[in-house]
Order: sequence, then C-alpha cells, then structure tokens
Amino acid sequence: MKIRQRHYARTTHHGGFSLIEFMVAMVLGIIVIAGAVSVYLASTRSLTEVDQVAGISENGQFALQLISYSAKHVGFFGGVYHEDIVKDGSLNTSITNDCTGDAAAYNTGESLMAMTVGADNLAYGCITDARENTDVLVIKNVIPAPIAADPNDSTGNTFPSGEIDVKTTYLVANSEAGMLVDGADSMPSIGTGTSYALANAWPYNVEVYYIRDSAIPTLSRMVLTWDGSGMAMQRQDLVQGVEDMRFLFGFDTGVDGTADAVAADPNDVGSSGWDQATSMQAYILMRAENDDYDYTNEKTYTLGDRTVTPNDTFRRVLLHADITLRNPRIVLRGGAS
Repeated sequence: MKIRQRHYARTTHHGGFSLIEFMVAMVLGIIVIAGAVSVYLASTRSLTEVDQVAGISENGQFALQLISYSAKHVGFFGGVYHEDIVKDGSLNTSITNDCTGDAAAYNTGESLMAMTVGADNLAYGCITDARENTDVLVIKNVIPAPIAADPNDSTGNTFPSGEIDVKTTYLVANSEAGMLVDGADSMPSIGTGTSYALANAWPYNVEVYYIRDSAIPTLSRMVLTWDGSGMAMQRQDLVQGVEDMRFLFGFDTGVDGTADAVAADPNDVGSSGWDQATSMQAYILMRAENDDYDYTNEKTYTLGDRTVTPNDTFRRVLLHADITLRNPRIVLRGGAS
C-alpha cells in the first residue's frame, strides 16, 4: 500500500499599524510630550521665581541689618552728652564733599536726621545722585572700639603708642567732656585732674544712607573717611536692588523716654525735634536686578504712609523693621533735652 505524503505550504502573515492607528499614536505622543514640556517649563518658572524672591529677600535683610545696626548706635558718644562736645583747636574742619548745615560731619548738635529727596536728586549738600521720592538718613556716633590710657604710662596721661590712627578722627571723651581730635594731632591729656581724666579715644563715625539713582537702584552711604590727603565724605555702594526706602520716627514729646508721636514726613520735622526721636520704622522695597517678561507686577506696596504700584515686569519684596533708638531714649529719660 502506497502512502501519499502531502506537503502543506506555510503562509506567513506580516501585521502592522494602519494609517489611522499611526496618527492616533502620534497624537497621543505629542500630548504626552507637550504635557512633559509644560510641567518642565512651569517647574523652571517656579524655580526662577523662588530663586529671585529668595535672593531679593536675602539682600533686603542685609540692607535692613546695616541700617538697623547703625540706627541702634545713633547718638552714642562714649558717655558724654552731645552738647558737651567741643572741637580741638587743631582739628581740620575742611572736609572734602562735606554735608551742610546740621548734617555737617563735625556738627554734633544733631546725631540723627532724615529727609525725602526731591526732583533735583540732591540731599544735604553732599549727595547729588539720590533717587527721587526716597528717604535719606543721617547717623552720627562713635564706633564702640575705644582706646584706653596706656597701662605702661605711670602718669596715665597718654594713649598707647601706635594705636592712634593718624587717618582717623577721634572723640576723646569721659562722662563730663568730649573733644573731636585728628588722629595726626596731639591727644589731650587724660590724666587725673584734667578735663578729660580717664577718657577713652573713640573713632568718630558719620554715615548718610540713601538710594543711588542708577540703572540698578543701589543702597549707598556717604561715610567720613580718609581719602589720601585728608578727611572726606566718600560714597560706598552697599546693596543693589534697593528701589525705595522710607523712614518714620516716633517722638518723645513728653520727654519721658516713651514715644508718643509719629511724624509722617521726615521733612516736617524741625531741627529741634530730632533730639526727641526715640524709635524708627524702616521700610525697604527690593527689586530684582533683571526683569521677567513672563511676569507682570501689578501689586501695591505700602511703605508706612506711602504706597507704590510699579505695574512692570520686575519682582519685588517689601521688608520692614521697627528700631529702638536706645541712646536718645536714655538721654531723654535722664532728663537731658
């Protein structure tokens, strides 16, 4: 019996996507990619905003710390009352770019002053580039790093050799009297029985804080320092991005050491009123150095009694500090006015 073998051909079927399936897959892929890109861009914008705000806040806190530290030492003259301070006969009062009037560097009658800058960008005769409608703050004191009598001098009449800086102005003061002296000149005798017995030599300090009107507004200050040939009021740029600054003061009109009145505008305070200032509110409006075209700032910022609505593309942060003017308060509580 003959057996027939049948051979069956194997047929291979090749599968694939139809045009419709391909298009659906492509659309879904585009949606997924677009979602991922959207999330990435949103995260990037959020990170940029967080970084900008954090940087602005950090700079603002530093600016407030500088002003607060200076303000807390305003009127400190080593224990002597400011009206008992005199000038040494050899003191060179020709200070380059000195401020004028009560703001003059060696005028210790006023240790605190403030004003609002007008359209001319001028302030106190020593500032020509201040930002319009911002406040300027004048502070005078001594640096708390006194030089005491030379312990090796048995008479106690002199200060240690080499510690007096010839490029610094000093206030030689005890609790009864004080004298402004050039470091290059002879110091007064501080021995027993003299007017300046047991006095210390305190480095004298003058600072005028203001906002410099530049492409990036900058917190600057004029300081009393050596310019190579003599004493001068010279500018120091401190913090970029400080756009606006406002100061409000509490005044002790009852002369009991407690603030009971607030001046809304520093320009309204007469020269006699600054002696009664015992507290201060400082407002600083910080602005990012670069604008962000994906952001529109329509916020309104309140700086004490004044409001600002920028309506631009810069991010901003408003900071505020309450500062006690300790030395003027102590003087008023002690009965001096």
